[in-house]
Amino acid sequence: MLIPVNFRISHLKASIWRQINNIPRLFSQNSGTSLLKTSIRKSLFLRLLFACILISVALAGIVLFIELHRVGGIVNDRGSEIAARFNDEVRQFLDMPISAAKPALQHKLKVLAIAGKMNLGMGRIIYAGIFDLTGKAIVVEKDSKCSYLNEVDAVMITFGHQIPNNAKGLYEYQTINGTPHIQLIYPLTNSKNEQVAVIEGLFAVSAKARDDVVARITRTAFEAIGIVLLTTVTLYPIIWALFGRLSGLAGNLLTGNIETLQVLGSAIAKRDSDTHIHNFRVTIYSVTLAEAFGLSHSQIRTLIKGAFLHDVGKIGISDQILLKPGKLTYHECEIMKGHVNHGIDIVKRSDWLKDTIDVVGYHHEKYKGGGYPYGLKGEAIPVTARIFAIADVFDALTSTRPYKAPMPFSDAMAIIEEGRGNHFDPTLVDAFNGIAKSLYENIATCSDQALRDKLESITQQYFSKDMYMS
Repeated sequence: MLIPVNFRISHLKASIWRQINNIPRLFSQNSGTSLLKTSIRKSLFLRLLFACILISVALAGIVLFIELHRVGGIVNDRGSEIAARFNDEVRQFLDMPISAAKPALQHKLKVLAIAGKMNLGMGRIIYAGIFDLTGKAIVVEKDSKCSYLNEVDAVMITFGHQIPNNAKGLYEYQTINGTPHIQLIYPLTNSKNEQVAVIEGLFAVSAKARDDVVARITRTAFEAIGIVLLTTVTLYPIIWALFGRLSGLAGNLLTGNIETLQVLGSAIAKRDSDTHIHNFRVTIYSVTLAEAFGLSHSQIRTLIKGAFLHDVGKIGISDQILLKPGKLTYHECEIMKGHVNHGIDIVKRSDWLKDTIDVVGYHHEKYKGGGYPYGLKGEAIPVTARIFAIADVFDALTSTRPYKAPMPFSDAMAIIEEGRGNHFDPTLVDAFNGIAKSLYENIATCSDQALRDKLESITQQYFSKDMYMS
């Protein structure tokens, strides 16, 4: 916020330089780190466990597919042999008209069905039928002992009665009455080797065969779990050690980024300053309002960095203007406004800081327009800048400055309310109204150390986790 009377450079150095000097301590504290690492160990373990379960389920599914294919293949091969022998037995009848051949075909099929009802370990035939090529039944035999023949009939009626040319037969799985069945279909040819009909069957897989499949699947799943667990136990220490190295490198990278802030702070430190605690308070105010408004983790991280450096561009303002004890002229005010563009030029040079442009570059915009440097309106202004604008003005009003006494809370809130829809986003003002009193009572009169502790907790919450989690 630009204060037109007796703006002092002292607001700059303590606001940023002492703040920047304090950041490494904030990020290097062990408070919360142990709990964080414990949480990460637990998360890593759960992810490995989930991978173990996923692999086991996948292998179980593969085994199920293989076993079903194996059982189907065996049944189909046996059925194909039986169908070929049956075709040899009835071929002479297939040269005759259907009406004349039907009694003989019925007898032959009954014999076949009786043989098929014998449980040979894998299951038994509960339905057999001969159909012409249009799908019309010629003769059908059913197992009278089957308790769900209605369901069987419904399935067999919808079963395709055509076989592709040169195909020896087809089979497909069906679940009927909660039990797996195999539908079979084979061609029947006459003495001229012309396909004139098909023979169809429904094979009910036995409980023993089902149990064998389940046992194989279970055994495979447990073997997979054992292998994965053994691999996990073997690799976990290695993974954690590598993770430790990675987190160390991440910490070094974060330290390097913080040193970038220190470089900016050291440049500003060459100018005089005396209000270092302003940035502490305004950062806490901003984050609390952002949390109340529901900003994301990454947005709040950006807001924290932006709050630290919101006026960094004032390093580019000349001493004659920045140190002027009296009121600035219109021309001088215009030059002072240029600190926003200076700030953008500074932070955009760092990949880690460029997201702070949202705060550094737009916190002097006004919700209704008329702010600077771009004259943006409403939601065209980044939400982090709109939040910071409220926090910055509130702190400026309620804090002690060399040229003024702190304003009472009620008077400050009246000014914030007066700026609703003009200077400030109305929805953010509403959110701020709900937390302002508590914030003021807990933050405005805090000691420097108490504010540092609060800010440390905030930085741990929003930055330290990123040092350990990818």
